Amino acid sequence: MRERTCAPNPNLLESMRSVGYDLNTAVADIIDNSIAANATKISILYFGQGEEPYIAIVDNGNGMSEKTAFEAMQLAGNSPNKDRASNDLGRFGLGLKTASLSQARSLLMTTLQNGARTTLRWDLDAVARAGEWTLEQLNEKETLSALPQRVHDAMPVSHGTCILWRNLDKLETLAGRSLREIDKAMEELTGYLALVFHRFTHPYPDDNIRQIVIDVNGCTIPQRDPFLRDNPAVQTTGVQRISTSGATLRGYTLPYQNRLRDEDRQLLNLSEQRGKTLTDTQGFYVYRAYRLITWGSWFRMLPKKQATKLSRVQVDIPNSLDAEWTLDIKKSRATPPKIVSEVMKRYVDRLAKPSRRAQQFRGRRKNDDPYAPVWDIVNDRDGVFRYEINRSNPYIASFLDALTVEQQKTFMEMAKILSATIPYEDMQSRFAMDQRADNFTLNDDQARVFAKQMWTLNEHMGLTPERFVEYFRNTEPMSLCRNGEMILKEVSHV
Repeated sequence: MRERTCAPNPNLLESMRSVGYDLNTAVADIIDNSIAANATKISILYFGQGEEPYIAIVDNGNGMSEKTAFEAMQLAGNSPNKDRASNDLGRFGLGLKTASLSQARSLLMTTLQNGARTTLRWDLDAVARAGEWTLEQLNEKETLSALPQRVHDAMPVSHGTCILWRNLDKLETLAGRSLREIDKAMEELTGYLALVFHRFTHPYPDDNIRQIVIDVNGCTIPQRDPFLRDNPAVQTTGVQRISTSGATLRGYTLPYQNRLRDEDRQLLNLSEQRGKTLTDTQGFYVYRAYRLITWGSWFRMLPKKQATKLSRVQVDIPNSLDAEWTLDIKKSRATPPKIVSEVMKRYVDRLAKPSRRAQQFRGRRKNDDPYAPVWDIVNDRDGVFRYEINRSNPYIASFLDALTVEQQKTFMEMAKILSATIPYEDMQSRFAMDQRADNFTLNDDQARVFAKQMWTLNEHMGLTPERFVEYFRNTEPMSLCRNGEMILKEVSHV
């Protein structure tokens, strides 16, 4: 048998551009390398008015020696099967090159270690002209000439690395050439990085990692937390470990949207935009070494429904499970192995129940008394329901008693029309987009009028003052007044 060496053609660099990165996943891949190099500050810089287009990622990490830098620029410089440190977010040894070249035709890396600088550059046009794997090495003068002034000023003095992208053909094709369009793309990038690296920029108390700062053109990325861990209204479950895999699960049930504070909505980054509603973002949040890999999916274990939109599950996996979770090159998709998915399925079935309860009761005091609600829910066959005015509610009943027979008939006809025209579909659409209803509340003066009316009616009901207060404090609409019980006591002289 005869063997021949079959080296890849330099055109492979062009083919690598179509792996599937977008700007967000490409920049995130570079940040992974910075975190693995123990950086505590990472700056993303991009061009301004009058500058030649560029994007740079600068960190204050360990930096690299000349030998290590060359290996980093080599295709598949590291085996995916190689043992790595627990904080190493790389895998295939391709991320730096594939991520960078997916967005730009020129990739320059300049790195400092102990004050010694190494600068290397892949230029696709130069490789095409030479027809060879020509990696350029720049001296100090050439490096200073290649770096934009802002990038040069951001470089650390003794150790750190800068990745500089030039000739941004893919970004210009997708986002356009105007600075306004680039600003919009970078704004979306900022939101993406804020979520993906939120446990690095704002670690949870039980996270064993150092805090880092990430900024874009000098502006620190916003804080995000898909679980609202600082909100006392969030329901949590204990941590569950999955056999000996090292993976863990922890469930969260968010408060009903009407109970979300403004700061909660900012932490969740909620909006009507697709992918940013509670319904869209429910599901598993899979973290690999604290870095968010994939989110907003139940992995076909549950359908996305309104009833479970408050449920989220934090899944932590170590980087030693990459092969089992079939992590892709972009580190933007992972699929749980069968032994893990079975545990996840049982776990999420239990977790969905608090979400349904949170939406059903919405924080209102529960009362099984049939006279309490103003509206009755009537369940028909085949899962169909409707709302009707509850004639037995004391306030409705007292109002009807004050009307003539003809007026009562007219009122009930009007009530039927109101019940039949409740805009269910519009309400469902608005709740799906996480809009908040303006909850009606009685002020004290309004509540006092109702209380006096009920106390007068009580002459026929025969309730003691104590029983009167107990009965009506949980009855709509008195239950909608903050000081309802106090006013009832005042009126009944308890």
